[in-house]
Amino acid sequence: MRINRNAIAAVSITAGIAGALVLSAMPAQAHPGHNGARDGGGGGGFVVDCAFSHSATVDPIVMPGHTGMSHLHEFFGNTTTNENSTGATLLAGSTTCSDSNDRSAYWVPALFQDGVRVAPIGARVMYEGRGADVTAFPAGFMAVAGRTDQTAAWGCAAPGQRLTLGTSVASVPTCATGSRLVAQINFPQCWDGSSLDSADHISHLVFGTSSAGQATVCPADHPVRVPQVRIAVTYPAAATGGSGVTLSSGAASTLHADIFEAWTGNSLQNRISGRGGRGGQRPAATVGQNGQQAADVTGAQAVVTDQAQAPAAGQGNRGDGGRRGPGQRGGGAVPVAPAA
Repeated sequence: MRINRNAIAAVSITAGIAGALVLSAMPAQAHPGHNGARDGGGGGGFVVDCAFSHSATVDPIVMPGHTGMSHLHEFFGNTTTNENSTGATLLAGSTTCSDSNDRSAYWVPALFQDGVRVAPIGARVMYEGRGADVTAFPAGFMAVAGRTDQTAAWGCAAPGQRLTLGTSVASVPTCATGSRLVAQINFPQCWDGSSLDSADHISHLVFGTSSAGQATVCPADHPVRVPQVRIAVTYPAAATGGSGVTLSSGAASTLHADIFEAWTGNSLQNRISGRGGRGGQRPAATVGQNGQQAADVTGAQAVVTDQAQAPAAGQGNRGDGGRRGPGQRGGGAVPVAPAA
């Protein structure tokens, strides 16, 4: 497998705010599905819980090297993420995630409730798919997903209940007192095998096909099975949902997420294979009305506190990162590419 690399300098990061978040991983429930759902073969997975890190108008995937040219983003995981981040600088950084080997950066557009920004509590990142046929992302791998009913949805997490997602990304439910608004974004699980990125930041990934009890089948032009990433972002009580929700990227229907993968050594492959790591925990799930699998991010398990505390400002490290490979379009279900 050939992966191109390129050296890009890093600069000082934007200081952020770390949110307090404690989530517990529960046994998963398998279910039939297509594209957005877990398959029966090579299934299972694990979760990583990442507290909110910082906010910034930067996007190292869509607008690398530029500040103030992107809409406001909320970052989770790597605390050094900035406009010049590379796979190498992320690996040299620190993380808010529960697995210290996960130095990846995850981000979503900022959320506004009735015009007032509401900072998130944290994100539950699910890596679905295990077995010898599932390949870990290389450090420096990038992708953007969302903006479609297949890849993004909203829901409310109530105490003692599992999250059920809505039918349309354009519709945000109004959350009852005591429940928390959750945004979930799903990424495809079939990779072209060489590109760290693509021109539209998504066509190097496509959804495979699957049926109940059967392993996911990837198309010939995207033959490499990778973990299916699902990101569930939990918001505090100030985000009540409903028609008052907008995003820095526009309407609620523009919900999307970015992933910039950076796991130390072979740690991601080890977790996929069930070796080492944090014991191979698996997320509980339910099926949303739109066919998406929903993470168990409910009630007391999901929201321990709405309080945020300020971390010490960090400094971005310098190093070589991965150069984005050319996008390769072709067969398979290619999701609509969102603008990050």
